[in-house]
Amino acid sequence: MKKLLVLIFLVLNINTNAQYSATTPDPYVLPFAFNIHGGYSWLDGVLGADLQWDNLGISGGWMPNTMPLSGRSVPSYSIAASCYSGHYYENSVYLSIGVASTGYLYEDSYGYEETMPMTIVMGGYKWAGENLYLKMGVGYGWCNQGNTWTGEITLGYTLFRTYKLNK
Repeated sequence: MKKLLVLIFLVLNINTNAQYSATTPDPYVLPFAFNIHGGYSWLDGVLGADLQWDNLGISGGWMPNTMPLSGRSVPSYSIAASCYSGHYYENSVYLSIGVASTGYLYEDSYGYEETMPMTIVMGGYKWAGENLYLKMGVGYGWCNQGNTWTGEITLGYTLFRTYKLNK
């Protein structure tokens, strides 16, 4: 329990120092933010993290999946690259492309099962606040065995960031 409290204190201390240590933003520093997020997304996972600098971002996450018949747990890991219409502190439209490691699941009553990675393209809108953001989007995924529509809704929290430039 003591270790958990020390870890929480350190994260909050680093977070506070990273956001409020300078008095004026440096105009030569690109705005970037490191975020953690949770929600539902084949690209960002149920739990994950992302790094956004300027108008570009990279994200990854983990999502638990279950085989349809046996109920066996099969985790999925994902990675995606995104392009935003604004910086991390601005509301923006985004377009992402990435891969989910087990986007396709198949199992039959004879014991045959198969999982395949799925390529996914996602587009949506990001509402940005001071330390929180909300992403909602719709996407389409495909692989050799099939294709499907998907959606996402994630809530993120900024752990580290540079100062925002003049709006």
